[in-house]
Amino acid sequence: MKTTRYNFEKTVQSATENNTQWLKDEFKAILEADKNYTRKADYIGFSILSIDDKVNSIDEEIKELQSLKKNLKIAKEIVLTTGALVFKEYDVEKVEGAGISSITINKPTIKHKINITPTNEKLLIDSGFYKKVIDMDAVTNAYEYDNYTDLIEKSCKIDKITTTTQAKLRINKHRKSVNNLSLATEEILQLKAS
Repeated sequence: MKTTRYNFEKTVQSATENNTQWLKDEFKAILEADKNYTRKADYIGFSILSIDDKVNSIDEEIKELQSLKKNLKIAKEIVLTTGALVFKEYDVEKVEGAGISSITINKPTIKHKINITPTNEKLLIDSGFYKKVIDMDAVTNAYEYDNYTDLIEKSCKIDKITTTTQAKLRINKHRKSVNNLSLATEEILQLKAS
């Protein structure tokens, strides 16, 4: 179990556009250190991979919080309807409070919704119940493969957008189990701290 958060791990987890110089200095310090290159690689790699661990942890917490939120909403509905039943049993329409103005019972509401499922689509279409929509995926695909280019160029404004991504580090993990990776991270980061 990991119990220590190391310096470079803190640095990468708090990286922003405003502190890239500090981040560069940290990279340089690691690369210039009197350590074996494998220890340097592991220290950099495991520190960057710690972001994935943190994101996964946050994702799990979000799922738990969403589940808790859903359960609380369900609980509130159950409490409100059960309370209304009990108030009705006691013939209570309104209870006034000191901190809360009052508690009353809402009258039941009835909502109607129509669900229509076509059984004869052709008849509905022939009667005018349809809409025409341009299939932009098909237009783009045709243009990219030089089909109907004259027609498309006459009837469309075409903007070519070029996106360039910057070079990035890629952390290549060994094919080990997650537990072994966590233990290796802990051991290597402890070496750096000593």
